[in-house]
Amino acid sequence: MTWTRRTFLKTLGFGAAGAALLNPFYRQLFAAESTPRRFVIFVEGNGIEPRNFLSGATTNALLDAGTDVGDIRHLYRNYSHDHPVVTPDSGLADALSLASLDSASGEISLQDQSAVLLGLSSKISGGGHSTETGALSSSRSPAGSPTDLTIDHYLASLSSVRQGAPFSAVRLGVVGGNTRLNYSTCAFGPNQPAPITCDPTTAFNSLFGSVASGAGESTFRERQELLDFAVDDLERALQGFSGNSRERQKLERYLESLENMVHRQEIIQDMEDLLRGVKPQEPEESELYRSESPLDRLQAQVDMATSALIGGLTNVVVIALGTGARHFSLEYPSLIDLYPDGDMLGGHDARHAAESGNQAFVHLLTAITDRHVALMASMARELEATPEVTANGTMLDHTVMLYMSDNGEKHHSLAEEWPMLLMGGSALGFKTDGRTVVYPRYGHDHNRQVSNLFNTLGHAAGADLNDFGHEGITRITEGPLSEIWG
Repeated sequence: MTWTRRTFLKTLGFGAAGAALLNPFYRQLFAAESTPRRFVIFVEGNGIEPRNFLSGATTNALLDAGTDVGDIRHLYRNYSHDHPVVTPDSGLADALSLASLDSASGEISLQDQSAVLLGLSSKISGGGHSTETGALSSSRSPAGSPTDLTIDHYLASLSSVRQGAPFSAVRLGVVGGNTRLNYSTCAFGPNQPAPITCDPTTAFNSLFGSVASGAGESTFRERQELLDFAVDDLERALQGFSGNSRERQKLERYLESLENMVHRQEIIQDMEDLLRGVKPQEPEESELYRSESPLDRLQAQVDMATSALIGGLTNVVVIALGTGARHFSLEYPSLIDLYPDGDMLGGHDARHAAESGNQAFVHLLTAITDRHVALMASMARELEATPEVTANGTMLDHTVMLYMSDNGEKHHSLAEEWPMLLMGGSALGFKTDGRTVVYPRYGHDHNRQVSNLFNTLGHAAGADLNDFGHEGITRITEGPLSEIWG
């Protein structure tokens, strides 16, 4: 049985309206007057080959518009059209890495709930191996030094998006080695990197520890006890504090942050029955959490993120796929047959080999993106199968999902082309109807930038976001992309 919020509520013996009266949490979560708005961003480290998102119909449409991409890998160099080329019903599933959008094996087809964007640029972010947090902030951001907040945090900070969810955002991912936290991709603000949890067990304990049957429950209870102790200790310290006002203000801010964490724990406890119905397999139940394969660990992370969305823990998710210059050198043992002679190179060397023209490694990179997109599609299908409680349609209709890279189009990127895949979001105004949009190349007056797509996300969230990004005088035009939204 596929658990949804609605089927869970039925098991309690009352409908959604009854649940909304159960306690303040349910009234907040299922508030009918609020339009659900969710945002999911998958970020692949070190480039997405543009051809992996190019369908045959779009190739023909470009040719009709005067652009012949032929067999060139980095096809954006051949763009010669002067206006956006919009190809409706572009047959997305025949693109090299988008077969999972098709309805094979009886699955829901996602072709008419997806869209591809090609031709967007983000020269301000710098390209190279990784633009670090610059990819999601449209800024030049050196490693460890974010210039500004990233779009996920902007969206998560909006009351129209969060709507009382206990977590403003959930950020999960995979990297090589045993790194538990990745600070390379998201930021709360200038010089404030936001961590991505790369250990699936840690992520499970944080999100679903309150309803776990194993070690996760102990971890959750211990955290709650520590928070209560810290709050009591700080309150006593403030009662007898005799220092200056600035130091007192620091303590008061710290107390406020602790109280917010305690409040989140209380909300999660109120959600116990709901979370018990949607939680994924626990670490003790699944080998995915301990697997040497990053695709297995990623599956565990995507399952958790999906459950977090369906369970109402958050309305903003980031899934990082080996992002940041230190983290994209992943090895993929489950794809060993695609490595020449079974010699498994790390991601950096594999991409160098692809850049030098080794077709075997070009095919490997295509397969990696294909597997990543398939996991995103699995999340989309779960959301599509889940009715929206407070609005018409499904959760996918009210969730826009974005797949992008953290540096553009290739290993040593010039940041002139950022292939994008969108899914869902039709109820938020997105034209994810199977179309492909190809903008004129970088340097053209009709080129558009990644920051324009982030403007579009902001407008879909109910905010008139037109000035996100740091292009300055190199900004071509501001505001959302009319070819994909509105």
